[in-house]
Amino acid sequence: MSAAIRPKRRTTPPIGYKQQKGVAAVEFALVAPLLLLVLLGIAQFGWLLGNYVMVVNAASSGARYFASQRGTSTPYSATQGQVSTSAALLNTSNLSIATSVNGVACSSDSSCAADLSSAGGTSAVGTATVTVTYTFAPLFKGSLSGLYAMMPTALNASAVERVQ
Repeated sequence: MSAAIRPKRRTTPPIGYKQQKGVAAVEFALVAPLLLLVLLGIAQFGWLLGNYVMVVNAASSGARYFASQRGTSTPYSATQGQVSTSAALLNTSNLSIATSVNGVACSSDSSCAADLSSAGGTSAVGTATVTVTYTFAPLFKGSLSGLYAMMPTALNASAVERVQ
């Protein structure tokens, strides 16, 4: 009976094996900062986009609410409260709210109430506009390869509704 022929096992490492030790660590060290920068950029852009969506939502909600305030005594302060409530996840101290009726700015309850009353009584369609400006605060501040400089400093949104 003949013994099965087994292939001879190699006992020495392949040629050039010793020269390649640590190459993966060096490659990772070269690629890791770039990968980290890309990931931070994605997170920063996501934060910017989320804040912008909240600003747009606050302006839209404020315009709907402001347009329905004809005949009330506190349309301006109530609209500011509505915008602040809609933008609750944002830092409300960084919010700036401007209102206008038919293109004429109003910045107090008495002037807004008068403008809304006159806009609702005209034959032309009266419009109420709410503009929200938010001073954007990025997640990652500093000079991380200009990531901070690429982001806008203010997010603006404006919404127009018919006076009811």
